[in-house]
Amino acid sequence: MIKTNTFQNILILITVFAFFTACNQEEKQQQKYQNQIGDTPYNFNLDTKNFKLCDSLNTLHKRAYVKYKGGNKALKKELVENYKLQSQYKTYNGYFIIRFVVNCKDEAGRYRMEVLDENFNLANAPKELQKHILNLFKTLKNWQHPFYENKHYDGYKFITIKITNGQIQLV
Repeated sequence: MIKTNTFQNILILITVFAFFTACNQEEKQQQKYQNQIGDTPYNFNLDTKNFKLCDSLNTLHKRAYVKYKGGNKALKKELVENYKLQSQYKTYNGYFIIRFVVNCKDEAGRYRMEVLDENFNLANAPKELQKHILNLFKTLKNWQHPFYENKHYDGYKFITIKITNGQIQLV
């Protein structure tokens, strides 16, 4: 009988240990996932000081919930209409990934941009083209903040722009 109780105690100990180890692994994976998404902290050199998040501790990372009034069709139309093709852009091919946050007042800010070549490697583009693309996004005013589970949020959005022979396309 002592052997059976000892065996049961060891089995219980192993089960408890496995449970806590699994909980610890889940917590680590969740933290890793959150860090992969990442927040965009205020940067004195890049951001306007007037742009504020409504709740910086509760920003939604579900980019699909940030909308543009009129949908993607309206967004694409506005981008294409305001894009100014310059002769020096005609040889450029690549991608721009623009990331920003829309606060609960439908204001956008904290813009960040990555430039990729056609093979999705980090690349450079003409500085004027980079400025132009970023300014296009900064002039867009019809963003709609996330409303999720009956609550208003600040939310992140990222959009990919493809440039082919200098021509802009929304991906």
